[in-house]
Amino acid sequence: MTEQTPVGAGPQDQKVVITRVFDAPREVVFEAWTKPAHVAGWWGPEGFHAPLETVEIDLRVGGRYHLGMVQDDTGAQFPLRYEIVELVPPELVVLKGEAMPEMGIHEPTITRIELHDEGGRTRMSLTDGPYTTSEHAEQGWHGSFDKLDSLVRPV
Repeated sequence: MTEQTPVGAGPQDQKVVITRVFDAPREVVFEAWTKPAHVAGWWGPEGFHAPLETVEIDLRVGGRYHLGMVQDDTGAQFPLRYEIVELVPPELVVLKGEAMPEMGIHEPTITRIELHDEGGRTRMSLTDGPYTTSEHAEQGWHGSFDKLDSLVRPV
């Protein structure tokens, strides 16, 4: 079972804030965020995927977190490039994303992923932004987290 709580922010400095509980241990969810084969299995909302060959993760502060998201029906590619700015396994990953003016993101973004152990389950809190409008980013994260939930849920 999962729980999700989206929270909007102010109009000038919009951020996406999502809390979700996964039926998986924190270490499993952390690996899903940090192992390329796992990231390729869930990144991108419905209708998008991240081919394994595009996922590069140098798991250290100052390391890279790069991937290419591909739109299934058009083949359009969206390269995502982050620097890992904080890392505390298995509880915290903070990524600084490059500005992508071609996608309407005119300044760097910060994506903060906090993982909390809840007796064999994991409460994940994500904060991402700033965006001029956070609607598409929020929808994208929710779609991605639906896939993540399927990946980490015990069978």
